[in-house]
Amino acid sequence: MNDLPNAAEIYLRYITEYDDRDLEALLTAYRDGLYLFLLSYVKNEEDAEELMMDTFAKLAVDKPDFEIGKNGSFKSWLYAIARNNALMHIRRHKMEAVPLEEETISDADTPESALLKDEQNKTLYKALSSLKPDYRRALMLLYIEGLTYEEIAKAMGLRIRQVYNLIERGKKSLKKTLEGMGIDDARY
Repeated sequence: MNDLPNAAEIYLRYITEYDDRDLEALLTAYRDGLYLFLLSYVKNEEDAEELMMDTFAKLAVDKPDFEIGKNGSFKSWLYAIARNNALMHIRRHKMEAVPLEEETISDADTPESALLKDEQNKTLYKALSSLKPDYRRALMLLYIEGLTYEEIAKAMGLRIRQVYNLIERGKKSLKKTLEGMGIDDARY
């Protein structure tokens, strides 16, 4: 998933000029990755989809402040907003954040299967789904979304040292999981 290189400028233009095409460009660029990230917090696809749309609605209605350089990358800032929405949703519904079940991953024509087209990504996503939620989130942001450690810390609301620990432990757990799936030559 590629980051929109000028996302911050597009958002800042949107909050000053109110051009819906700018918000639509952001939605198009980030909806799939944000959906998968939110799905790691809630247990069903409808809630993840709703939370993803709520995140963009918050941008459209509340127009939260974003300062280039101060808030990190636009993507990590957006993911932090989404994480906060997911945590509020979980509290409101007294839900427990649960890991994705294997049944969620199918070869059916779902948004996930369209997003995870090639077999390597499907295998990686399946392996990630079996990890502890914090390991899964950190590794998804690293491997699938391409965020830096600093951006992951902002998106997850953690200190950088915690992110390093989560990723190191997550990689070890991911390696064991992939080896259990018969994949011994994966690079981590």
